[in-house]
Amino acid sequence: MFIIESGRSGYGLTVTAPDEVVSYVRRLARLLNALRSDVVGVYLHGSAVLGGFDPARSDVDVLAVVAGSDPESQRDTGAALAATGPFCPGTGLEASVITAATAADVGDCPFEVHVGTADGTLVTGAGHHGDPDLVLHVAVCRQHALAVTGRPPREVFGPVPPGRIRAALGDELRWGRDHGSGAYAVLNACRALRYAAEGVLCSKLDGAAWYLAAHPGDAAATAAVAAQRGSGAGPEPREVAGFVAAALDRIDG
Repeated sequence: MFIIESGRSGYGLTVTAPDEVVSYVRRLARLLNALRSDVVGVYLHGSAVLGGFDPARSDVDVLAVVAGSDPESQRDTGAALAATGPFCPGTGLEASVITAATAADVGDCPFEVHVGTADGTLVTGAGHHGDPDLVLHVAVCRQHALAVTGRPPREVFGPVPPGRIRAALGDELRWGRDHGSGAYAVLNACRALRYAAEGVLCSKLDGAAWYLAAHPGDAAATAAVAAQRGSGAGPEPREVAGFVAAALDRIDG
């Protein structure tokens, strides 16, 4: 395991990133450096650094930062990243390449290329309106990312205003409610509630543990954790609807 020191997160968290994930992302970093001469850094984020990585359920989340935009190289870069999919130790690679300007100030969320190997996604940034998912990606990278190569995260990723984080969490809650499983929706809501209360971005399971510490035996959260761990069917639809609605009230408020 690759130990991510507690001081790096700023919230006293100590997490171990799986060795096989770090090795894979180092391979990506070497590939990117061979393709572009202006790579600022390659950063592992998501469940692998937040403590919830499960090879059977989790993807590998990567945010790579380059000095400037190069529209002519975007598709080739995306294709090269996508070709590593069969070697990914999780369910697939979710990677975006952004410029240093976007990392410092996410703004309208422009990007160079986004790749998702699980569903064959390859989207180039030229002419695109931007990727709103970058709001949370940049925020998580600033607080928790592992710099597989490059400068420390806090020197690269600027602060994201809390209001933008809350809005992004709210959008993610609505997506999970409408498109995800009941367990996913409830766990996502737990994570959002922790951010609303403490300003901490954490894994879904850590969010549920935090919520259950304050609400022992909560039916929806308990069932969601059991389903995530493969030992239950998940919360009832009525429980999911009520739980997410209450979380949205808190986040939107």
